[in-house]
Formats: sequence, C-alpha cells, structure tokens
Amino acid sequence: MKKDIVRIKNISPDIIIQWRLLQPNDEGWSSLRCLYAYITTSKKEILYIGKAWSVTVRDRWNRASKDNFWNDIERERRIFKHLVLIGHITLSYSGRLTPKLLADIESLLIMGEQPWGNIQSRESRIARPGLIVKCEGKWPGKVRYYKDNG
Repeated sequence: MKKDIVRIKNISPDIIIQWRLLQPNDEGWSSLRCLYAYITTSKKEILYIGKAWSVTVRDRWNRASKDNFWNDIERERRIFKHLVLIGHITLSYSGRLTPKLLADIESLLIMGEQPWGNIQSRESRIARPGLIVKCEGKWPGKVRYYKDNG
C-alpha cells in the first residue's frame, strides 16, 4: 500500500461507486462515464480496473483494444475466463463527473488495489488530496473506502 493512499472506514465519501456483475446481454455493456473491472471467476482477485468515458464498456473489453493485456494474462497467468464488473458513479456533492475526476478515481483504486493488469498508477499518480471514494455492491477489493492523502 502506497503512503499517499489511506484506507479508512465509516466516513462520508465524496464519491460512491456501485459495482455489479455484468451479464452477457446486460445493458451495462453500452455504458459510458463509468468504471469497469475484470476479476477472476472466483471473484477473489481484481485483474484490471479501467474507465469508460467516450467509449463503451464493451468497446474497452474488446480484445482488439487490449490485445497485449489479454495475451499476457493467458500466457503468464493461465487465465482464460474472467468476469466483468461495472461501477456506476454517484457524487455526494453538487459537482459533475469529468474525464479528469474519473481518471483520478480510477487511479486511486488502482493504487490501492494494485491489480495485476494495470501498469500505470501502481507506483505514482496525480493526487486529488482529500478525495474519499466508497465502493459498494459486488466490489471484491481489500477495503470499501479509499482516501487520497496526496
């Protein structure tokens, strides 16, 4: 765990992310302005966390968009099946979700969880000091609250 990320409990979050499992014909595949995560079929490991802003979750999941990731996970980890989660974001203040805020939320979760497939934001990230994110629903992370002490 990096020193600029603090995991906390029971504090009012700025951002709430409601995570759920995507099914094959789920309307969530066409979602934008959200997060997604690839997890193992055991639901115990987060393999990758990403954001979908102007491209849908399905487009981001498409093998052609991340061919190296899929090749590596099959070759190095022998993982050939996975599950996809979608994270819908709610701001608990009167603001709006921007591409920069979505990127900051994504990088906070990556820094906190260190997914195998994420290379960027594992060691360093642009801080948004004081940002508190709560993950709800089917989130398989180590904790539910993340605070950026940046």
